[in-house]
Amino acid sequence: MIELTHDQLNFAFPEIHPDAKLTIDFQRTLRIPDGEREFPLLPGLGRYPLFPVQELVEQGSAPWLHQVEAMLPMYQSEAMWLSFQPSYSVAHQTFYPFAVKISTGRRDAVSGRSSSSALHRNPQDYLVLTEQSWLGGYSNGRGQVHQFVAVPFGNKEIDGAEHRDFDNRGRVQIDVYPLTRHAFELYHPAGSWKAHLAATATRPSGNGDLKGELHEELEPQKVDGNPFRHEDWDREARASYSLHLANSLQWCAMTGSPPPSPPLSANLAARMAESPESHGRVAFQPWRALMEGTKPPIG
Repeated sequence: MIELTHDQLNFAFPEIHPDAKLTIDFQRTLRIPDGEREFPLLPGLGRYPLFPVQELVEQGSAPWLHQVEAMLPMYQSEAMWLSFQPSYSVAHQTFYPFAVKISTGRRDAVSGRSSSSALHRNPQDYLVLTEQSWLGGYSNGRGQVHQFVAVPFGNKEIDGAEHRDFDNRGRVQIDVYPLTRHAFELYHPAGSWKAHLAATATRPSGNGDLKGELHEELEPQKVDGNPFRHEDWDREARASYSLHLANSLQWCAMTGSPPPSPPLSANLAARMAESPESHGRVAFQPWRALMEGTKPPIG
């Protein structure tokens, strides 16, 4: 079961386990130059709004509107990162694990290879979620990482009337696989936390306080360290969702109005470029005209 509420995707698998729930939201941030091998998690500047295509089909007749479930409007100065929040099981004292495949432009975000809905272990082409985490970009298969951004201006197949290559540009596909109930209860038996708590209570940390076990900060998502067997994932329970990152021209053409959030200000981009976290790499100059509210040249 998938629900879109408050601009968040909520995946639930009650037939597998009552705690098998995952929430994904899409954070707005600044765009940085392409081709980095790695980059820090840029600050989230608010959650992107998601619009179900049912609200847009009456405003636009493009056939590709029916190929996705939702649209996400985005300016060219912006990028998007994904936040994953699996449900925490009190009875089992752990987050419910999920395998998540993300693909964009028919490319798998993890491996950089051609995307498919199947899970592959070697090389691994999916994320393993065992706690709250994030994904800031996708691999191009050559050791470089690209942010999730809207289709560039000037792409006539996308901005124009043909839209022949829509499925290959701007689309983000999400496939979620829960851990089987058998595997979850095998790895994390209910009630085992009581013995762990008793042992922890008698083992103080160096400062004399009990050591906290619950992660409160988002950790970068890593592919390495997969503790589960390939057969532990419930393939029959797979849930899929797709959305399109629409640039401001696409959005205006469909709705007759600009994206609901104003473009990022030049002052904000300049502050970000000077911050230690961004290492001065924010791609501000190429999008100056857009961020100052003027229409950039197209073609």
